[in-house]
Amino acid sequence: MRQNYLLESTHELIYIHDHQAVASIFQSHLPSAQYEAGKLQDQLIQYLTELVKINSVNPDLTPYGQGEREIGEYVHGHFQGLGIPSEVHTITEDRCNTTAFIRGNNPDKILLMNGHLDTVGIEGMDDPFTIMRDGDKLYGRGTYDMLAGCAIQMGLANYFSKNKSPISLAFTFVADEENLSLGMEHLLKHFLPTLSALPFLGIFMEPTEEAIGISHKGYTWFEINIEGLAAHGSRPEEGINAIFPLSSALKELEKISDELAQEDPHAYLGKATLHPGMISGGTAQSVIAAQSTLNWERRTLPGESQEKLDGELNRVIEAVKNASGNHHVRGRQVYHRPPNEVKDDLLIQKLQKAAGGKRYNGMSYWADSALATRAGIPSILFGPAGHGAHAINEWVSEKSLNNCYEAMKNFILSFD
Repeated sequence: MRQNYLLESTHELIYIHDHQAVASIFQSHLPSAQYEAGKLQDQLIQYLTELVKINSVNPDLTPYGQGEREIGEYVHGHFQGLGIPSEVHTITEDRCNTTAFIRGNNPDKILLMNGHLDTVGIEGMDDPFTIMRDGDKLYGRGTYDMLAGCAIQMGLANYFSKNKSPISLAFTFVADEENLSLGMEHLLKHFLPTLSALPFLGIFMEPTEEAIGISHKGYTWFEINIEGLAAHGSRPEEGINAIFPLSSALKELEKISDELAQEDPHAYLGKATLHPGMISGGTAQSVIAAQSTLNWERRTLPGESQEKLDGELNRVIEAVKNASGNHHVRGRQVYHRPPNEVKDDLLIQKLQKAAGGKRYNGMSYWADSALATRAGIPSILFGPAGHGAHAINEWVSEKSLNNCYEAMKNFILSFD
């Protein structure tokens, strides 16, 4: 598959059929000083190009997905080529993680680095697996979320395969972050116990605009099912409408949402939120609906209790019970992922210094870092700037990609 590069100096679209030609193409179009400064960037772009070229769309989200097997094998081959011990861990047939390990001067002081290999779907994209460069922007599915973070790990592996690391480095690439985090759960259960010590810190290279993400929200999914009785639309008195009571549920959710908006905000994450996500019910316009379902999502903050969430669910159930009609209602929590928060300490300050004094921030989205923190590894987010996560115009900043690589390298070297 060809790679598209739009060179800023000429605004000329260049198609590259051989990724080995990337450096020579750039050299011929850029001043020599700029080319020399960009050698590292070219290497990172090459890694990112090869990663994007492989379809790693999550197969549980779209029929276009083929899973992480091919991309995981590619990453595995990269580490093998550097002489770094690496392993592919099968979760299911086409779903896998890839790990690698560099033993440092302090072998039991282990830094866990992480990126997810899966991406979201490609619907609406013309050429999703081909990188197109437009100035500083590198377009393509997964460039921003989060194959750039995986490319940074590969670049760090290249550097520390030639230069001794003061600490041990655990490189991890996981499956299924975009859905149920099967990869991260498998990693914690099967890879973590093989390490000589629990990692002292986890850095998850999700896109953070180069901020240091010391916290992110969690989420919980809820569902209520309302049962009525079907009848002919011309004889509603013979049935029990299961759709009308949904208005009571929605009104109660709106009340809860308003209450959340009045609570004190988290320093980095703002306020907790909720929103109804899906409504379904009935079988035909001429039939009194015998069933309806409402699903909603609650975005949670560190410190919010399960009892609080259970109370909100019960409020919605009671509101539906008290609505007029002889319907029945059941409610349940469908899925839960915890929020994440790591306290500012000397380690975080060390990373901040290595990154040039970047700000702390909180992330509205959820990430696998919460599972690592829950397993006893304080974990933060740090990654490049860009735009369009899950959108058709996804891109990552080339300059920021290089900045994050340098920051990570300096952070590791600071332990010497």
